[in-house]
Amino acid sequence: MKKTIFISALCLVAGGLLSAQGLYNIMPNDDEATDSSPLSWVVGANIGWDSNASPQFSEVAGVDTDEVLYLSAFVQANFANKTPQTTLDLWGQVGVLYYLDEIDQRGGGAPDTRADEDTYPSFRGGLNFVHRVNESLRLRSRTNVSYEQEPDYDYGVATDRRNGSYFIYSSDNSAGYRWTERLGTSTGYRLSGLTFDEVDRNDYVRHLFYHQFRYRTTPSTVWTAAYRIQFQENDANTDSKSHYFLVGAEHELSPTTVVVVRGGAQGQDISGGETNWSPYAEATLRTALSETASLRAFVRYGLEDRNRAISTQDGFFPEVGIYEERRVFRIGTQGSYMVSEKLTAFAGANVIYTGYDSKVGGMPAAPGSLDESIFNVNAGASFEVSDNLYVTGSVNFTESSSDADIRDYKRTRVQLGVQSAF
Repeated sequence: MKKTIFISALCLVAGGLLSAQGLYNIMPNDDEATDSSPLSWVVGANIGWDSNASPQFSEVAGVDTDEVLYLSAFVQANFANKTPQTTLDLWGQVGVLYYLDEIDQRGGGAPDTRADEDTYPSFRGGLNFVHRVNESLRLRSRTNVSYEQEPDYDYGVATDRRNGSYFIYSSDNSAGYRWTERLGTSTGYRLSGLTFDEVDRNDYVRHLFYHQFRYRTTPSTVWTAAYRIQFQENDANTDSKSHYFLVGAEHELSPTTVVVVRGGAQGQDISGGETNWSPYAEATLRTALSETASLRAFVRYGLEDRNRAISTQDGFFPEVGIYEERRVFRIGTQGSYMVSEKLTAFAGANVIYTGYDSKVGGMPAAPGSLDESIFNVNAGASFEVSDNLYVTGSVNFTESSSDADIRDYKRTRVQLGVQSAF
């Protein structure tokens, strides 16, 4: 158990592979603790090199890339209590990132709107609660909060480049009821939101209501049909309402391999305008390839109401386009492998394709549509040099490519550190 907790913390800090909720909340029961664990701790310190610490406008002529060394440290606590009726899983992490030189965190695009900072605190925490009222009724709550400065592609909220520190939260609460041996339902409400410190026009609050029918046809297969409705309140852009009509299946390929697939239609209404319809799909795979290797992967496609007002032209005073449709296709993987009793390797990758269509505002010179992509890959390893003392290392590379040159950048981060679990 302690080894598992350490690897999870290592991935969070060094590689950004695991998130508290995990893989967009697609996998059912993915975050429920399998057994009890007393209060345990993981602490660590790192030194790293960042080739492009402030990627905003890094491809603009006359703007220097912030290549800088940094130091970071964190402490994480974990606790789990599991009984036949109730499961409680609680964790929290506090950290700090210090750049040896101040980095230029620009805002608004003008040369004089900048904030030179060198210290960035961070916090992550989560509380998962499951209570089985009786054999038929189960109550479930999953809450996660995070204040951080680096993009986390596994949460699905990261922009194409770092926009400074942000606070993100999510609380998903549901009730599941088994009506017969085969038929069940799950009804719930999820509150989530995102707030940036330095950047305007990107904050939002979401209210998602959902109801799902579940029908088990075999001991290893459950078919699902679901309806979701989401209301999103945007800080500056117009608000939106989205409907989701989905069917899917959850199937255990083996005792260690589970796949979940859902697909259907999504209708998005931007502030009472015409409803835009799009296919919607999400899928995830979780497998233990062996006692020493594990792999998780996800895919998602649909309309995302976020960051629809973007800079589209090179220069300090760029043209801004406002788009009604933002279609996003995401692919992500996470994996770890115990090479030996003391050596563990991990790796992950994310690919994000975004298409902006149906321009509804902004400046005349902004294009009517544009496409862009993000590629992020990371790899690392930990070696146990003595009891509960580990040396760690990781490499993280990100590349953003866009029809708008101002949105292009490359970034590499290399990190070495020492960590301990107790």
